[in-house]
Amino acid sequence: MFQHPDMPDFDEGDGDKCKAWLAEQGLIVAMVSLESAEPAIADRYFESHDPNCSYWEPERPEGEGWFCLAIHDTDDGPVCWWARREVTP
Repeated sequence: MFQHPDMPDFDEGDGDKCKAWLAEQGLIVAMVSLESAEPAIADRYFESHDPNCSYWEPERPEGEGWFCLAIHDTDDGPVCWWARREVTP
């Protein structure tokens, strides 16, 4: 659906590789699911049987520096990965 151009293509089952890449980049990730979106938006997506979810605006986590790293489909519908650099004390 979408991924940041600097993010490598990971295959299903590459969870450890993805976690390692995120750590190398100094990124933390917060996941937001379309399934937990406003009911009208979630219903529109799941009832349409259409993979287009471009009308969905995933809620950005609180705090500064978040950017959309990826939006991809899962068995439970689309999810958005928000990412930001780890804050060091």
